[in-house]
Amino acid sequence: MLQNAAQLIFSANIRSYDTSSFIPSTLGFSIGDVIIDSVRITVLILAFALMFALSRWVNKTQVGRAMRAIAIDRDAAVMMGIDIDKVIRWTFFVGAALAAAAGVMNGLLLRGVSSGMGFVPGLKGFTAAVIGGIGSIPGAMAGGLLLGVVESLTQGYLSTNFSDFYTFILLIAVMLLRPNGLFGKKAIVKA
Repeated sequence: MLQNAAQLIFSANIRSYDTSSFIPSTLGFSIGDVIIDSVRITVLILAFALMFALSRWVNKTQVGRAMRAIAIDRDAAVMMGIDIDKVIRWTFFVGAALAAAAGVMNGLLLRGVSSGMGFVPGLKGFTAAVIGGIGSIPGAMAGGLLLGVVESLTQGYLSTNFSDFYTFILLIAVMLLRPNGLFGKKAIVKA
């Protein structure tokens, strides 16, 4: 619904923009035949900075600790006096801010934005989180890097038409071999 509303307001056309005005081209480099441009370096630095900030927020702030406590045992968190509604509001706010940052970074990589550009990256982000381990912030980042390497290798050596197929084959393999993800912890079953 939101995507269709955005199409009505902004149209479905891709709106391109020039990144050279705010990202210096001197950051790029090449190693042999591999060229890594400044936009990709900027996006990588931003992604690591956001991962570090989110990890610090979840592990070091009062709201982050409350969020983890609610995830572990909601009833015990209520008995400890944690305002669940406040924590849920913060969680949605931080999630929306991170989604917006991901949209900006995806727009930087694509050199443009459109109303429908978020579906495939969202699906791949979820896949990366599952591969890395739901609940592990560094695991989700590592899952994303592994997913990117698999996609690049399959596009380079096999076929560009089937790169998404190999992505989901990797997801299925991880789910079968390590159901908690590569960095996930085993769930504690309560009786």
